[in-house]
Amino acid sequence: MKMQRDIPPSLDALARLNDDLEGQLQAQGVVAERIGQVRLILEELACNAIHHGECGREEAPLRLQLRVDAQALVLELHDSGSAFDPTDAPAPALYDTLEDRPIGGLGLYMVQQLADGLDYRREGDANIVRVTLLDPYSPVLEDLS
Repeated sequence: MKMQRDIPPSLDALARLNDDLEGQLQAQGVVAERIGQVRLILEELACNAIHHGECGREEAPLRLQLRVDAQALVLELHDSGSAFDPTDAPAPALYDTLEDRPIGGLGLYMVQQLADGLDYRREGDANIVRVTLLDPYSPVLEDLS
């Protein structure tokens, strides 16, 4: 399966894209755990682009490219926001008290933990983030019963 979608940089458009993507992945037989991970990853990366990368000001579309085969699910998000490499984001202070912890940083940490591969490149005025999830048709969690 391959798909490409361009959406306006808005949370409403992102929610519709995520719902459509979920339906298509279910129809392809991708396991529910992987679909949930894709939804979280896409939402985190796109929200960061819209809010922090200032994509919403330019009204340039966000582009999602997705490829799914037996070995991997590869998601690429293209945005025209300011340059930002999520692979180079600092690790959050996970063990600090709530009072000592700065706000933010947990979403990208979650993306880094869920992804089997995370790559970034800048082409012209576009950020391109590629996320790879292996074994999209196999359960991620082992049955402990």
